[in-house]
Parts: sequence; structure tokens; C-alpha cells
Amino acid sequence: MTKSAFVTGSTGFLGRHLCRQLLQAGWQVTAMCRSIPENALDGANYVEADLLDRDSLMAAMPQAVDVVFHTAADTNTWHRNNPRQTQTNTLGTLNLIQAAVQQQAKKWIHVSSIVTYGVDHPGMAELDEQTAQHGLDSWVNYVKTKSLAETLVKDHAEKLQAVVVNPTHIIGPNDQHNWVRLFKMMANDSLPTIPPGAGSFVDVRDVAQGCILAAENGRLGENYILGGHNLSFTEFIEQAADAFGLDITKRHKPQALIKLVAKIKSATGYLTGKEPDLTPESLQIISHQYRTNCRKAQTELGYSNRPLATSLADIQADLKQRGILGD
Repeated sequence: MTKSAFVTGSTGFLGRHLCRQLLQAGWQVTAMCRSIPENALDGANYVEADLLDRDSLMAAMPQAVDVVFHTAADTNTWHRNNPRQTQTNTLGTLNLIQAAVQQQAKKWIHVSSIVTYGVDHPGMAELDEQTAQHGLDSWVNYVKTKSLAETLVKDHAEKLQAVVVNPTHIIGPNDQHNWVRLFKMMANDSLPTIPPGAGSFVDVRDVAQGCILAAENGRLGENYILGGHNLSFTEFIEQAADAFGLDITKRHKPQALIKLVAKIKSATGYLTGKEPDLTPESLQIISHQYRTNCRKAQTELGYSNRPLATSLADIQADLKQRGILGD
């Protein structure tokens, strides 16, 4: 029997890969977006709706859909945009919950983030699903609102039959807004400094598959960390540079200086109206040091990761096709 999915954030980095994998697996996909994309996926039913307009969500969501995959989120890391982000990530999630309950959706896969476990642990944090979550206490609005959204879903877990996945640093081909900025700076040898943090780098296609596995095998109300390869930013950048054939200048500036630059850029952004490429909030996130294991997702869901070299080779091919990397 054909399964049906309702995917928010369907034109985003993860959402598009998820829609593609669902279609390949024979699912009937309703892809929610704010405007129909020019590069629409064949077979997806695109519907226009807004998380802040509950009536539009009710009209867009099919009755008794098998799974709602909530991937949409405002990932802003500049406090000028905090009011918009709070509305989208919290009220938007609540509106979607209400629509899902009214439309009798059968299951909910909530795409949260590793940041709900916090981004201010002292030293290297070893994170798994047993780690206490304290993202609600964060001064970074992205962290706080993602944590609030996850809390809202858990509060309605039984009605929604909800399962939560917490991806780590998502990389992969077709990235338009996330790590592609780092790769562009590497290509131009203009990376101002190598961030002092460490984290888990995971291929977007593995996260998409993990979301589908969570829909099939996940336990009600449980969290599943969808991580990948544990590396410091220095190690990740070195491996990416080797894979891309780049000779980059490895700059390491003092953290105090980077913090000052972030504050200056944030203040200057208010004058220019342009969002800075570095803010105190984004610096806090990329300075965080953590490691994860995915044993729970591997054991209960059947989750797995492809080699980092494979991801980097595919990213290289994508960047070359887009003219970001030369031949």
C-alpha cells in the first residue's frame, strides 16, 4: 500500500533530499512550500502554505496523511531577526501541530537539531540521547527556539505519534545556504580563521534516510541523534581542502579577537541592513566542541553513514558544476 507524506521545508536543503528519497521509495509526497519552485521534483505535489497561517496549513495538508515530516525552520543567527525566527519556529510549529491533529495525521517526524542539547558545554562534550538537554537556557535564539519547538512536539507526542530526530552538522551536494559559504571561502583562500570548534559532520542524504527510517521504526516520543563523522573544524577543513584539491592558508586568530570582530560585524549590519557573515550567535555555535555517537539510531532505526570521502567527492562535483570550484 502506498504511503503518504506531508513535508514542510520541501525546497530547503534537507527537505528537497527527503522528498526525492520518499519519491524514489514510492511514497505519495505533498511538498509544502511558500512558493512553487522552478526546479520542482517530478512526482511531488507542491502546495503553497505558510507556517504562520494555520488556515493555509489546513488547506494544504491531506486528510489522514501517514507521516508529517517537519523539516522547516528559521536558522537565523543574527539577533535583529529574532522576532521573525521565534514566530516561525515556535508559533509555526504549534500551528502545524494543530493542523496535523485536526487532519488526523497518523505520525509526525520532527527534525530538530543537535543544538537542543546546548552549545555551551565546557570543553569537549560527549553527546547522546541520555545527555540532559539545556538548549532552552541558551542566549542564542536559534538554539532556544529549536528547543521550544521540540518541547511543543513532545508535549503533543501521543496525539501526533511523534518521533524526534536531532541531526548534527549537515553537509552534502546541492547546499545553497549552509556550508557552501565555507567552501566558497576555501575556494577563494579567503577563510579568515579556522573555527575552534568540533562537531559531527553528516551527509544530508543520510539524514534524509534517517528521517524515513524514524517514520518506519522510531519509538513514540523518542529522540534519535543523526550524526556522522566526529572531527574538529581544523580536521574537517583539511580533509575538504585535500578532497577539493585546494591549497588554503590556515589562519588561526585568537578567540577574543574573533568575538570582537563578530560584535563589530553585528553592529555594522544594523547600519547597512545586511545580515553579517559572522555574528556572536553564529560564533557561539561554531565554537562549540562536541562528539556524538549514533548507536541508538543504528540499533533501533537501521541508520548508517556513508564515508566522509564519498560525501566530499560528491560535494566537489556539485561545486564544480555550479562554478564555485575550478577544474
